[in-house]
Amino acid sequence: MKSARSHALILLLTMLCLCLATERALSCEAKAYFSPQQNIEQVILDNLSTAKKYVHLSLYGITNKRLADRLLELHKKGVEVVLCIDKLQAKGKHDLHGYLAEGGITVIIKKTSTLEHNKFAVIDGERVLMGSWNWSTSAQKQDNSDLLLYDCPEEVAKFEDAFQKILERDREPFDNRSTASPLH
Repeated sequence: MKSARSHALILLLTMLCLCLATERALSCEAKAYFSPQQNIEQVILDNLSTAKKYVHLSLYGITNKRLADRLLELHKKGVEVVLCIDKLQAKGKHDLHGYLAEGGITVIIKKTSTLEHNKFAVIDGERVLMGSWNWSTSAQKQDNSDLLLYDCPEEVAKFEDAFQKILERDREPFDNRSTASPLH
């Protein structure tokens, strides 16, 4: 009798754990967007606007002024914004990292010339935006670009972990006094 109760209790606890794990997995959401059919720039702007604590970005580069301005708005509201970008792309005359650094945003430029080709943003540890869509002025007109939005805690944590490793590797912030701002 005692053995049957133990087995029943173990079975019940196992079923409860499975139900909780299934509920958590089902509560995750992934959304896919494709340009030029969908306005990915607006999706990014809308998602950035939800940030309350931080936005951590690992980008190849950023030349999209609307996105840069949204990041500056967030920074002015007290949201921590940290941008890690590619060394080669940072040398481009249209890259806005100097503009962002002048506005107070922490900008980290990769130290080596090995390509930093990420395009992701972690928002408050709750959501990640990632995909092939470049944060550039012309990206919306490009074919075959995508953006994925995840709010699954496990996946978001992986991106935040990757961001922290990139940040640690390239820690020294960009000094905006050493390079002229690309904006006149």
